[in-house]
Amino acid sequence: MDILATLRTKINSTDDGDHSSGLRAVLLHIETGFAHLRRGQDQGDETAFTDAIYRSNQAFEGSVKEAYRVLAEKDPDKKKPYDIEKYLEEKDVLRPRVLSQFTTYRTEWRNPSTHDYKLDFDESEAFVAIMNVTTFACVLIDQISERQSFNKSKAETNSQKAEIEKSVPESGGSLLEVTAALLTEFARQQITETSGESRKTEVQITGALCGFLAVAAPSIEVIADFRIDPARPERGDVMLRKGDQNVLIELKRSPKSRDVMDPGLFQLEHYLKIGGLKNGVLFLYEQGISEVQRDDYLFGESDITIVKLAPLTRKKGLPRRSNAIERTPNPSE
Repeated sequence: MDILATLRTKINSTDDGDHSSGLRAVLLHIETGFAHLRRGQDQGDETAFTDAIYRSNQAFEGSVKEAYRVLAEKDPDKKKPYDIEKYLEEKDVLRPRVLSQFTTYRTEWRNPSTHDYKLDFDESEAFVAIMNVTTFACVLIDQISERQSFNKSKAETNSQKAEIEKSVPESGGSLLEVTAALLTEFARQQITETSGESRKTEVQITGALCGFLAVAAPSIEVIADFRIDPARPERGDVMLRKGDQNVLIELKRSPKSRDVMDPGLFQLEHYLKIGGLKNGVLFLYEQGISEVQRDDYLFGESDITIVKLAPLTRKKGLPRRSNAIERTPNPSE
């Protein structure tokens, strides 16, 4: 895996804005840091490893500034790095997995190298620091990209709110049924592709969905990147809550192979079990296809119900697990 190529792709996938030049500068600092690392390795120049650390520090501070600009919607230009970092940490701006990378780099690399000018770093330390800051930049840009999609989708949905309310009565039926109806409408409204449009990433789809739900279903609590069990690392894509009802949504690209069971079904069932939850929706999306077909599954042993929404063009009659039965027929069949 080429982590630099991954970072470039993530930066290029973000929408243009005031943050764009800053993210390109972050990429340049990281590329230069890798160049210093190679110089130290190839030429035996030990000072190059410390140079790599300082470039990594600049990439870290640049990433933090652009996060403040986009996620906090504040101008970082007249703010001290310490004040920005304190704000992001104390105001819970960063997602937990992003905050973890933020804390790791700041405490292990940036702070020691900034406050002790006599420190020198070796090859291993330079390598780990560059990998740490690149990982941090990647997960941070994912959150930036998700926020951009959220804002864009929210604005677009506002212009269609009256039409959506007619199609999806928010108070009708159980939360599971309302969720299925909302996702079907979201597919119709959002999962489209225009000529020349780049392929949306999963984080962009998640952001767009959350923006759509914020307008289309304001009485439903929406939690992205949901920690299923505080004692475990697993996270669901989106959790919906209303009163005492919960529905966990798992987003997946429609699998290329149509001859095997969707792996997302197994994953969602696992998440529901460890979270003590009963209802979930597996939403398989495919850019450019706005119509979906519905299949319902009841896992009798655990009393779990999963609604699967998949692109209409997919082949019907996929094999199901032996303990899963179709709960309600698809009206379109």
